[in-house]
Amino acid sequence: MIKSRVKIVVSCLVLILFTVIISGCIDYKSYDIPNKTVEETELVAEIAKIEQEIAASELEAESAVPDIEIIEEVVLPALTEPKETDKLLIEAAADSELEVITVKENDLISLKIEVEDPDQDKVSYEFGKPLDNEGKWKTNYGDAGEYVTSVTATDGKLTTAKKIKIVVERLNVPPLIGLLKDIWVKEGETVNLQPNISDPNGDEITVAISDPLTGGIFATDHTSSGEYQIKVKASDGELESEKIFLLTVEDVNSVPILSGVADVQINEGETVKIIPQINDLDGDEINLKISEPVGDDGEWNTKYTDHGKYETTLTVSDGKEVVTKKIIITVIDVNMPPKIISIRLETG
Repeated sequence: MIKSRVKIVVSCLVLILFTVIISGCIDYKSYDIPNKTVEETELVAEIAKIEQEIAASELEAESAVPDIEIIEEVVLPALTEPKETDKLLIEAAADSELEVITVKENDLISLKIEVEDPDQDKVSYEFGKPLDNEGKWKTNYGDAGEYVTSVTATDGKLTTAKKIKIVVERLNVPPLIGLLKDIWVKEGETVNLQPNISDPNGDEITVAISDPLTGGIFATDHTSSGEYQIKVKASDGELESEKIFLLTVEDVNSVPILSGVADVQINEGETVKIIPQINDLDGDEINLKISEPVGDDGEWNTKYTDHGKYETTLTVSDGKEVVTKKIIITVIDVNMPPKIISIRLETG
């Protein structure tokens, strides 16, 4: 705007100067040449002064203009469509009249709706999932969480809907141990227990079984007879279940083992010694019988008239089982010189 004003002033001064010059040319005789030069010089000086004042005004105006701050362009991220579950939560938060129903896992939800219809029309209802058509829902273990659903009431012409939020709180229950029957086995058999255990909450289960079924396997032997109360425990880390059953291991008698004897061959006059080795795995008391001519003590001092063969039987009993073994004893004849017992005078 200042520049426009300067242009106008300059234009006016130029026009005045031009007029003066023309006038001087037309009537140059009426003016004195020296006076004309002074006037023109003064006019030029005045114009220069005006231009300086205008230039100073422009400089002052420009310095008064505040600096302009340059703002960098900011690119905002593109908006994304919220997920369906997020939409439900946003809608639920925005609804100040949201009804909240709180239950525990495994509870039965059964909604009772009270509706007032000014027209006294018949009203029917519709329920959103997870409710059924009757407004019921049997929750289960593992259903803990929040569910936003709706109840719709209609008189056939107009419809009213209301949102509700169902809060299912977690209810921890101990693991379930299936039926454990008493077990009966014989010595030498293997017991393999695999209990049926589950957790309604789906938690990880730790199972412990008491001795001698640690780990669920028990290989019985000849010393395992007896009755055992077996305890089975199941834990989810918070709650624990326990069951007990009876394990009976029937005694199976181990037959005594007879060894260390064989047929014997000796000379007349020598002693027969039978020393059997007897092993009973059950540790039962052993009874040993040896038939004649040896006897139960296992020794026979032969004479020079005992040559021949003899069958001797060894009988071992643990009170339940009997084991027998026969051996042949051969006594070799040994010829001995006659022995003079005495010499005496024979009288007539």
